[in-house]
This record gives sequence, structure tokens and C-alpha cells, in this order.
Amino acid sequence: MLTIAKLSQNIGQPVLRSLAIAGLAIAAIGVGVVPDITRPAPHLFDTVAQAQNVTNDEIQSYARAVLDMEPIRQSAYNDIKKIVTPNAPPNIACNAGASFSGLPGNARQIAVTYCNESRRIVRDNGLSIERFNQITSQIQGGDVDLERRIQSAMRQLQ
Repeated sequence: MLTIAKLSQNIGQPVLRSLAIAGLAIAAIGVGVVPDITRPAPHLFDTVAQAQNVTNDEIQSYARAVLDMEPIRQSAYNDIKKIVTPNAPPNIACNAGASFSGLPGNARQIAVTYCNESRRIVRDNGLSIERFNQITSQIQGGDVDLERRIQSAMRQLQ
């Protein structure tokens, strides 16, 4: 569920939520989950239970991955926007080829490249796509403490 959508420029809760949504999207690449971000994602008990114990190393890896992905996401979004103007770019789910089907060839290739790069970034930062997805799901599920820890790590890394 890697989406290419404009994020707020403030480093605060709105940005963290947006980055978390983008992160969840990336994580879903490997597991085939495309949650609708307009409603709460359903949770499987074992997935939530595994995500509850997020280590400090995982917090750092997650924060680095999200920060590393953001400039690439913004660039891909802007490039696709130029191609599809006057329409707004659609939400792109990296694990759902159908979300690419309405894009012109160049825009489709930009989205594919972005999805591949995002997957690499998550892995290069020491997380599996599944684990990244679990952490993001926990944030979206309202774990304020986890969100605060990740936000703090992101601020320290910037």
C-alpha cells in the first residue's frame, strides 16, 4: 500500500502520520495488503502482538527508512503530477498493479521505480517489509507512545 500523496511540511504529528501511512504502504508491497487509509485497517492478532514490542533499534531503522523515502516520494509525486495534470495523481499502491493501470506509460514507470526504491530503502535500513508494516499498523492503531518514540527519533536524525 505504498501511496504517493502530498505530505505536510511540518515536523509534527501530521507529518508523522503521513510518513507512517507512506511507510505502511511500502511495507504492504511485500505482503500484499492494501488497506484503505480512509478507515482503520483491520488487525490480525498475531501481527499486532508482534508489533507491540518495538525495540529501540527498530525505532531508529523505521525513522531512517521513512526519512530516506520522503524525498523520493515527493519527487515521484511531483513527476507524476506533471504528467497527469490537470488531474491529481491517484493513490498508488505498490502491491496493487491495478492502481498503476490508469497511469500513462511514463507515470507508470515513475511509480514502479519509486516502489522498487522504497522497498530497497526499508530493507537497507534493517527492517523487513512485513516488520515495517507491523510497526506502521501499530501507529495507525493509535499507539501514541510508539508514535512519540518514532517522532523523536526522526527529529534526532534530521
